[in-house]
Amino acid sequence: MSLLRVLSWIALASSLPVAVSGQAALVFTNVTVIDGTRTAAQPAMTVIIRDGRIEAVAPRGRVAIPPRARVVDGTGKFLIPGLWDMHVHLTDARPSAIPALIANGVTGVRDMGSLLRDVDELRIRIEDGTLIGPRIVRAGPIVNGEAFGPVQLAVADSTEARAAVRALAKVGVDFIKIHRTLTPAEFRAIVAEAKRVGLPVAGHIPLELAAAEVSDAGVASIEHTESLLQSMNFGSLSPEQFIDAMTALFQRFARNGTYYDPTLIMYKSSADWRGFAPHQQSKYVARSAQARMDTVAQQYRSLPDVLAGRQQLFKTTFLKLVGLMHQHGVRVMTGTDLADGRIFPGFSVHEELALLVEAGFTPSDAIQAATRVPAEFLRFAEAGTVEVGKRADLVLLNANPLEDIHNTTRIEAVVLRGQLLDRARLDALLGEAERLAANN
Repeated sequence: MSLLRVLSWIALASSLPVAVSGQAALVFTNVTVIDGTRTAAQPAMTVIIRDGRIEAVAPRGRVAIPPRARVVDGTGKFLIPGLWDMHVHLTDARPSAIPALIANGVTGVRDMGSLLRDVDELRIRIEDGTLIGPRIVRAGPIVNGEAFGPVQLAVADSTEARAAVRALAKVGVDFIKIHRTLTPAEFRAIVAEAKRVGLPVAGHIPLELAAAEVSDAGVASIEHTESLLQSMNFGSLSPEQFIDAMTALFQRFARNGTYYDPTLIMYKSSADWRGFAPHQQSKYVARSAQARMDTVAQQYRSLPDVLAGRQQLFKTTFLKLVGLMHQHGVRVMTGTDLADGRIFPGFSVHEELALLVEAGFTPSDAIQAATRVPAEFLRFAEAGTVEVGKRADLVLLNANPLEDIHNTTRIEAVVLRGQLLDRARLDALLGEAERLAANN
């Protein structure tokens, strides 16, 4: 990134407000609140925000508006909690993803494998107010049996597996991310050591293990719908037997408290290979990330049958499996696998919400998969819903998402740490994302 671009981004970020104690209150009046719980939409509400927290949520006329407050008329508008993308790779996505995420109402992300120095630089700047960006929870390097790139940490045996967990705990990661080529012994060593040091484990199902074993071992979340098919011999099962087996597995996940992050949009975009044609949101994808996708896409141009098979599998199996998970009480979270040009930063969270509805979620349940459920998974009691005392990370919509989930894209404003970013500010963020994407 050029020095000029860095300075221009810092200048923009510095002009954006952060929560400061004693600032005037922000008030939404006559707004419909969709609070992220199972409560029905609440029309004609007043929401008062002060010092980065929600101070009041009450019917119109039941609470006094503080003097000198900034008042936003919410007539015809809908207030929801800020959204989470629970599967991103910020090293690969590059800094251009940060403003695009916020402009799309994504106020929190879980980084599932990046260079720790990259992510921590972003976290520091976000927390000190010199960069406007989402709350970041991160794993740092991925622990695997082999290293498939710079963000993977290879272990050769159980001793190294335990040592890797201790080293990551020492540098302060938030959780341990595992991948597919771990042996059963290495996997069990990682889980045991992570439990000892107080860190959750999340990630892929190792190829030599069954999904049920991973869940029983206490892995906090499993990633990607295709992991289910990679971890079981389903070819010999009839369709009825396959559904019965999956039903039993999902009931087990629910009993064990295993969360699932299906990343439907990643598989769908891989099957469609939207890199074959220009897309209006590609301009927000870093040039380097777009190039990585283009390289892989070229390999599939001569494989139309493979793509057709992937598309069919997505429609007939993946959507059905995620719907079945939800039906049997598995806690499903939104994640996109943001890394290369197949995923548009922030925009693809809304695509994932629409896919969850297509899989059988109600719009309310889909919204909770991006708000309340991630907050519960992360044990962030202060986040995920529109309730008194919660952190004021919110999205103001111009249309009702409970009537049409695509209305989550109709964003009028975002509240980040209690500060209002109106449509003009969000458009400025998108403009900066586009400029940064063209140069990194």
